[in-house]
Amino acid sequence: MHRFPYINDYVNDVFARERTRWDFLYLRPLLLVLYFFVRIIIFPFKFVLHRFPFGYEAWFIDRSMAFGMKYLASHDAAELFIRHIQIEPLLYRFLLSLEGIETPRTDRKLNGIDGDYGIDEIRGLAKSNLTLGHDQLSYEVLDRFDKQTFLANLPWLRSLKPEDHNQFSKKALEENRKHSYQLLGPTNIVMLVVMAITVFGDLRTTVTALNSFDSDSLLLWCLKQIYAHDPSAQVDLDFFLQETSNRGHYNASVFFSNPSQYLYYHIVFDEVVYEMLRTRPAPSGQPAS
Repeated sequence: MHRFPYINDYVNDVFARERTRWDFLYLRPLLLVLYFFVRIIIFPFKFVLHRFPFGYEAWFIDRSMAFGMKYLASHDAAELFIRHIQIEPLLYRFLLSLEGIETPRTDRKLNGIDGDYGIDEIRGLAKSNLTLGHDQLSYEVLDRFDKQTFLANLPWLRSLKPEDHNQFSKKALEENRKHSYQLLGPTNIVMLVVMAITVFGDLRTTVTALNSFDSDSLLLWCLKQIYAHDPSAQVDLDFFLQETSNRGHYNASVFFSNPSQYLYYHIVFDEVVYEMLRTRPAPSGQPAS
């Protein structure tokens, strides 16, 4: 079975099942080609006629995403998507934690690092302006992060774990089990979400969404600091070093955006880092043997 040693078992299992699916074998290549032509046609149009929002963009993006989650996504795809929605803000909360200071939580649904990420129904994903709100997390953590504060709190952070994502409701997965035709796996669901943002979003919003990987660079740097004395962890993290596009800092042309990058370099990275922080204590002194 095709498995990557630097990816955790959960993600490896999801990918192993997906590689046998018809949509991964036959539909995925068609969507990649379609997206190549869509972005070449749509971005010059947006530059001239759709530079700023008209007001309908988020409605179309979120409802197309919710429809896909309810009726088209496989259970693996829906679960991975919802896990990511909940895990990413927990990782950022962890990075921003301060010893002796408790950050108050807000009741903003599915928005903001300190918001409420319980997902009781798929309809709630659309009502909360999730898609564009989720992309804003990357910018919020960069605005709130302070290097010197992080380094001063580093010994304390090494003794902590991110909060358990299972504290949040995942009842929306029951809707997927009940209504979905299980047609699309994780790769194609992510590609369609990216395509929806590209097609329906205004130029400013689309560029903002497609350039929301800077926080991954920050997260990687923080993890390499936390596990500075663990050579084995460093080896695993090196496989997530920045590659081309905007992770190789800091802004890239939307004409070269890669929808697969959202899955393999963003969602997977968060899964690996989250499990590492939850299950792998960070040495605080001498390098690990």
